[in-house]
Amino acid sequence: MQATIWIIAAAVAAYFVWKFLLHQRSASLVALVDRRRRTSQFASRGEYVDGNRHLAVALAVTPSTLFYENSDMQASLDLEWIREVEYVTELATGARIDSGKVMRLRSDRQTFEFVIPEDSVARWRAVVPARGRAGAMSAAVPA
Repeated sequence: MQATIWIIAAAVAAYFVWKFLLHQRSASLVALVDRRRRTSQFASRGEYVDGNRHLAVALAVTPSTLFYENSDMQASLDLEWIREVEYVTELATGARIDSGKVMRLRSDRQTFEFVIPEDSVARWRAVVPARGRAGAMSAAVPA
């Protein structure tokens, strides 16, 4: 009987630690977005997709650079090297997303995908408009 109580107590404690860590990570993303917002044209939360990994990130764009970062990484893309930008509803793997849009950026050798929340898609389209061959096609499709 005591062993069962200890197992339940350990499970409850693990659950609360997990929830606390999720809250801390979310709070750190909000802080990163707020910090970038001061020096950027636009900043919001998003999700960086790398294969089957989906990482919550703070996204921000200046006239020359797209920044994506979280508590574990800081990365950026020079917009001058981006040849195509498109906004679609499925990932390059073919998986559909539940809500929002995928902002797909292509350079000469690499593709970057970010899932943008629905409430900020219009603003992202304004500051990083669709362009290039694929971007022109996706721009003609209604949002």
